[in-house]
Amino acid sequence: MKKVLELKTGETIIFRHLTKPDIIGVWNNFNEVIEEGLYLPVFFPVRSQLEKDSWYHDIKKENETCIVAENPDLKPPHNIIGQCEISNSNWDAAAHVGTLGIIVKEKYRNLTVGRTLIDLAIRESKRLNNKKKILLSSFSTNERAIHIFTTLGFKVIGVRKKQFLMDSNYIDEVLMELWIDDYINLGKF
Repeated sequence: MKKVLELKTGETIIFRHLTKPDIIGVWNNFNEVIEEGLYLPVFFPVRSQLEKDSWYHDIKKENETCIVAENPDLKPPHNIIGQCEISNSNWDAAAHVGTLGIIVKEKYRNLTVGRTLIDLAIRESKRLNNKKKILLSSFSTNERAIHIFTTLGFKVIGVRKKQFLMDSNYIDEVLMELWIDDYINLGKF
């Protein structure tokens, strides 16, 4: 799977499956989002190469879906500008369910990079892993993400009140789900 998209900035972005050389770029993105302190309930960046490599090996071993967005004009590891992972459930009876996580570098937000990553990850998780349903959660304060998820067909199925304590403020966690066949049949993207 490979998709090429030209952004309104004139940059060409390649969407493809994760490869081992992408590890550093993916974790750089993750750590940058942690530093923003707005979108992830994590306080400390991941620095250990062992932890980064272990994450990659787990994705491969568990046959999970991870799509990266690459700007081929940038040198590694800065070429990886976003990623979307659909993880497997830990429960045998929920093998048809995946959990979505997405990160896009700040400079590339609002340019359809995130939307394209989500679309491709959903389609690939169905094609490769026979996923039927996708779950995700978001901070209630992340209105942009909730809007994108909603326009793609995700439905709010619950809210965990005061789930996270960030900078002395409680933040609700919004839980959402999507049935992949509904998404594909409605042609949401």
